[in-house]
Amino acid sequence: MHALIEAGLNRRWYELRLPEGLEGRYHAEVEAPAGWYLQSWMLIFIAFNLLSLKVDLDAFGADAMAVPAGLTLGVFVPLALGSIALLRGRPSARLQAGTVLVTGLADMAVVLNSARIAPAEHAHTYLILAAIVPLVVGMIAPLSFRHSLAFCGASFALYVTSILSLGLGGTGGSGVPLLVASLILVPLKLAYSREWETKRSFLLGLRERAQSGALAEANARLTILSETDPLTGVANRRLFTERLESAWRDDGPENGWLGLLLVDIDRFKLLNDTAGHAAGDACLVRVAEALRGPVAARGGLIARYGGEEFVSLLPSVGEAEAREIGERMRRAVAGLSIPHPGLGTHGFVTVSVGATAARIADGLEPGALLKAADEALYRAKEGGRDRVETARALPLPGTRASSRSAVAATRLVSVAGRAA
Repeated sequence: MHALIEAGLNRRWYELRLPEGLEGRYHAEVEAPAGWYLQSWMLIFIAFNLLSLKVDLDAFGADAMAVPAGLTLGVFVPLALGSIALLRGRPSARLQAGTVLVTGLADMAVVLNSARIAPAEHAHTYLILAAIVPLVVGMIAPLSFRHSLAFCGASFALYVTSILSLGLGGTGGSGVPLLVASLILVPLKLAYSREWETKRSFLLGLRERAQSGALAEANARLTILSETDPLTGVANRRLFTERLESAWRDDGPENGWLGLLLVDIDRFKLLNDTAGHAAGDACLVRVAEALRGPVAARGGLIARYGGEEFVSLLPSVGEAEAREIGERMRRAVAGLSIPHPGLGTHGFVTVSVGATAARIADGLEPGALLKAADEALYRAKEGGRDRVETARALPLPGTRASSRSAVAATRLVSVAGRAA
C-alpha cells in the first residue's frame, strides 16, 4: 500500500487517474458534496433568469417577448425546480452532474433561441450570455473532470452548432462568436486542477493514516516487549511491580484483599548444569505455561520475577484461597513430568510456593506482601521443596502501620506437598 500511495503522489501531471486499487478506493471513500450547495446555486440561476426578462423586454418589446418569456418560465424554471428537488440530501456525483448538464443546456438553448429571434442589434448580447452560462455553471458546479468534460463538450457543441447552422455570427462572420465559445472550455482546467488536488489530499490522508497505524502498531509492540518476558511470554517484573503499586494506590480490588504468590523451580541450577541451558530455557517456558492456567482462571497476573522465580498477583483473593491456588500451581507443574537429570532416572522438575494475602485497608505497604511471600517460600525450600507455605503479611519496620503494632510477627502455616 505504501508503494501505491507514493506512486500516486509522484505520478506525472497528465495522469489524473490514480494507480490501480487506489482509484476505486478514492471513489468509495470521497463523497460527493452535499446537495444543498448546488440547490443554492440553482435558486440563484432561477433568480438570474427571472431578472433577465427585463433584458428580453428591452430587446423584444412588450409585444414580442412572449417566446423568450414562455421558454424561461415554461422550460428552464420547471427544470431548475425539478433539479432542486432531486438534489436533496447527499446525491451521487452522477446525479449532480446530470442535473447540471440538463439545466445548463436548457438555459443555453433558451438564450441561443433569443439570439436567433432578437433584433440584429441585440443578437450579440444573447450570444455572449449564452457563452457565459456554461462558463459560470462549469466553474461553480463541483464536477469531476470526467463529468466536466461531458458538460463542457456538450455546451461547446450546442453553441458552435447553433452559430454555424442558424447563422448567428451575423454579417461580421462567425470568428468572434467562436472565440467567445472557447470560454466554455475554461472550466475544464478548473475541474482538472480541482480533482488533482482532491486526489492528492486523499493520498496524503491515506499516507498519514498508514503512518499513524504503523506507529500505533510499533508502539503496541514496544509496549508488549516492555511488559513481557521475552523467553516465557508471561509478564515481566516491571509490569508486576506497576500492577502491585497501582492496586495499592487505587485501593485495590472491590473486597480489599490482594493475594501474592512466589514460585521457585526446585534445584534449577542443577538442571542447567546437568542438562544444559537449552533444557533449562525449555523448562522455564513449560513451567510458565503451567502456572498461567490456575492464575488466569482467577483473573490474576503471572510474571517472571527473575531467573527461575515467578510471582503471581491475585485480586480479591484471601489467605486460604491463595494457598489453594498455590497448591494448584504446584500440582500443574508436577503434572508436566519434566525430567530432571540431576535428580536421577526418576527425578522430575518441581516447584516451591510461598503464598500470602492482605487487606489493603490494614495500612500495609506493597513490600510487606513481598516480604511475607519470600519468607514463606524460604520455609517451603527449607521444608523439603515441592510444597506450599503461607505467611501472614505484617507491617514493615519503620512504617506507620508498624508503629501502631505492638508485635510484628509472621505466622507460618505449612501445607505438605507430594513429591512429583
